[in-house]
Amino acid sequence: MPETAWPAPPEGLCTLPRTLDADIAILGAGIHGAALARELTLRGVSCALVDRGEVGGGTSQWSSQLLHGGIRYMLTGDIAQMREGLAERANWARIAPRRCRWEAFWMPHRFWGEGLAHRFGIGLYDHWGADRPDWPPHLTLGKVPRAAFEADPRGARSPFRGATAYADLITWDRELTRDLAASSQALRLDFHEPEAFGDAGGELKTLRLRDRRDGSTRALSARRWVVALGPWTDGALGQWFGETRKRLRLSSGIHLWFDAVPGCDRPWAIRRPKGRILFVIPRDGLLQVGTTEREVEDGWVPIVASERAELFEALEANLPAIPWRQLPVRAEELGVRPLVAADGQTTHLSREAVLERHARFANLTLVLGGKLTTARALMDRLATDLTGLHCPASTTEPLSLWDGQPAQIR
Repeated sequence: MPETAWPAPPEGLCTLPRTLDADIAILGAGIHGAALARELTLRGVSCALVDRGEVGGGTSQWSSQLLHGGIRYMLTGDIAQMREGLAERANWARIAPRRCRWEAFWMPHRFWGEGLAHRFGIGLYDHWGADRPDWPPHLTLGKVPRAAFEADPRGARSPFRGATAYADLITWDRELTRDLAASSQALRLDFHEPEAFGDAGGELKTLRLRDRRDGSTRALSARRWVVALGPWTDGALGQWFGETRKRLRLSSGIHLWFDAVPGCDRPWAIRRPKGRILFVIPRDGLLQVGTTEREVEDGWVPIVASERAELFEALEANLPAIPWRQLPVRAEELGVRPLVAADGQTTHLSREAVLERHARFANLTLVLGGKLTTARALMDRLATDLTGLHCPASTTEPLSLWDGQPAQIR
């Protein structure tokens, strides 16, 4: 990965010593790395959190910003993963109430039979996800009243005849990742480039790091090592150990941010016959729209014209009353999903995560795949495996705020 692809480091110098030691070293300060740092701190185990960029500065800041069970898993039949996500959604609401907001999402239907199927499937979704701490009483679920649906400008001239409301949790993904890091006592080595490992007896022992601020080096020693680099995992393992095996397939998805549209008060989740669900979500004074699907080769890739075109075409086909191409695009972002490698289209691959013990280095664990919603649960399991210590406080201990300020859109 070219150096220019990564954000430039801030001014100033790192004041940490040139030689560092920790029980466990975590490479990657995204949602999984930050969650693992918190889990280890809760267990009283020292750790170091290493990243070439800043905490939460990679793909963890470009998700759909939802903590959810995955309503589309109703269609793919992955009920177990959906129910895990629903349980974790409630845990996030408990430990990060200042970074989460409950919403009633509307899923519109085109005809009576589809509406009936939605009410049945969404009824199960909300039944299994009935644990909703601090649910706002003004939000209602189930069949959307006709007057409310017709008052929303998205319904005018659309193919939809009504909608069903279901519950999910909106978050601020970058701030949530940083709060996890702030809730740990990890040695934070952001803007440090891993250069070379030292090993002995089939285990990793040390890592030489280059400080991207001034080019100086540090030596990090650890007993256990965890790679949680998301879409950059395969590239890093190839660079460090000469590995050519591809463990992941990468799928990009984009979001566009428009000016708010009066009357669009509830988030919509629109089923598309092919492709991902089309989200249209009012938040932070804007309107967020996404997402798309394109297989890519790297964690840093530009948005291509076909991705923008796909979103505009989907918006115009489903919500024609709004002049989408006349609305200013205030921001656009692309995130890359790391999917565990398998045959078939990436649209059909599960977001299931795998914890892989490295075949060559016995004290190295790889975090492959996964998603924002289930990151805490996965890292809870990994921390228990690494330390032999269970920690019930993981689901109840509130997160510390990274900066003490309210969450804001980037």
